[in-house]
Amino acid sequence: MRKERSNDEASYYTDADIARLLGISLGRLRNKLTAGDPLPPRIEPPGCRHRLWPCQAVHAWLARYTVTATVPPVHHPAYRPLGRSTR
Repeated sequence: MRKERSNDEASYYTDADIARLLGISLGRLRNKLTAGDPLPPRIEPPGCRHRLWPCQAVHAWLARYTVTATVPPVHHPAYRPLGRSTR
């Protein structure tokens, strides 16, 4: 992913980087923006057609959605042959 540098040494992602990070297409990202779906914080400079996504804010947003789950033990039923009953 390409990070852009500004004068204050903050780094930013582009729309293409965010789409790749989220595992969606660029068109899907644009649809989510238009629909108002929850997305990481972004900067939309006035008069510009592109958005900047601050790296720290994006990673903090992703961390809020971290899922930790314990896997319950799998119970396998007793073996039963398939087919018609022989009774």
